[in-house]
Amino acid sequence: MTPGRIEKTLKTGSAAHPNPENTVPTNLDKLDHRKQMRHHPPKVQTSRNPNAKDVPMTRLQLARMAVFVAFAVQGLTFASLITRLESIATKLDLSAGDVFVVLGITTAVGAVGSVVAGHLATRIGSAATLSLMLGGASLAAVAPAFAPTFVTLLVLNGVYGFFLGGVDASMNMQGTATQDAYARPLMNGFHAMWSAAAVLGAVYATVTIALGVPLGLDMIPIAVIGLAANLATFRFLLPPEAVDAAEHRASSTQRPKVQLPWLPLLLVAVPTFAMWFIDSAASAWGGIYVVDGLGAAAAVAPAIYAAYQLVLLAVRLPGDRLVARFGPERVIRTGGIVGVGALVLIVVAPHWSVAAVGFAVLGGSLAMVPPQSFVAAAHISPDNAEEAIARVNLANYAGYLAAASLIAAVAEVFGERSMFLVPLAISVLIPLMAGRFATRPETVPEPDAVS
Repeated sequence: MTPGRIEKTLKTGSAAHPNPENTVPTNLDKLDHRKQMRHHPPKVQTSRNPNAKDVPMTRLQLARMAVFVAFAVQGLTFASLITRLESIATKLDLSAGDVFVVLGITTAVGAVGSVVAGHLATRIGSAATLSLMLGGASLAAVAPAFAPTFVTLLVLNGVYGFFLGGVDASMNMQGTATQDAYARPLMNGFHAMWSAAAVLGAVYATVTIALGVPLGLDMIPIAVIGLAANLATFRFLLPPEAVDAAEHRASSTQRPKVQLPWLPLLLVAVPTFAMWFIDSAASAWGGIYVVDGLGAAAAVAPAIYAAYQLVLLAVRLPGDRLVARFGPERVIRTGGIVGVGALVLIVVAPHWSVAAVGFAVLGGSLAMVPPQSFVAAAHISPDNAEEAIARVNLANYAGYLAAASLIAAVAEVFGERSMFLVPLAISVLIPLMAGRFATRPETVPEPDAVS
């Protein structure tokens, strides 16, 4: 082969391999390639959801981590405080009626916080709202244990309740936004993190109480952890708030505000209310039921709560894959049917050990409802997802308030054995209305769509 043929082959390829990709690169070729790479770098893998913003996957992974942290801080803080309620009641010599008022105030103000978070998120973004509310909740959780009087306790618990409601709403806004960007189910994993952190919070409370750590001082490490985690991760939350705030301000002056579709949201809120009613009954009254109604020892009461939360966590861990495979409607309907059976077992239990099994199964049956309710709300009103989530989140507080009053009244009139008749009656709403959680097929892709 002549030198001319060799040069031509190096530039254009041989006759047998005419594809220029098979040519041998020269130094000039390599230099030119490096220049092209500087001016035209390769694209970074982004979300595969065609409706989501074009966000680099590394950015999404950081956002997912930040949402996990927010759910963990909320679960840890809430469980650490709620498990100290009995100690606070003993310190202030509160009656059962006083405790009901404390819980009622906390829940009612929490509903206000949820609504405020919805409005605030449309102005400064859900990320800034979550960071603000989470920091407030971490600080406010320390104060109730130091309350010197019942009235002071009501005020301090109300402050915590406000931030609690704001975090509940805004962290689920961030969760659904991150899930939509990933284009695969993530919400059950976020709520599983909440449950795991709540179990840790309950264990921490048990240990510190047993060691005699002064009431109030034991909450300071929880607050420090929450504040540090918030400061370390809030900047990774989605979306970029400066851009979103500008978009919302522009939209408010250029076109009418999007109205929320109240009826579809209400139809999602009803089974969500049923779930939170039953959850409140199991969490607040389950221990009383087995001790006063079935004659269990006092030490059994916290074990009932632990069994309920642990099985709830165990179901949430694979929850995203279950939703990806079977769809939210089918998963929630199946869980709802199991929940009805679990409540029947609790009501007819001849011994506390049988009821304990019922409470454990009940926790697993309800596990999927909260995360899927927020996803359904966001998809009902995509243009106003923040406020839609905040509205459905009100079912949380309505369920807790209704359960606290109704179960107390039933127990007063008919005795402790009748406590769970009302939750049993309400539980049928979940399987009957599971269709309200259905999503379009394209919103539930394969679980390995994004690594």
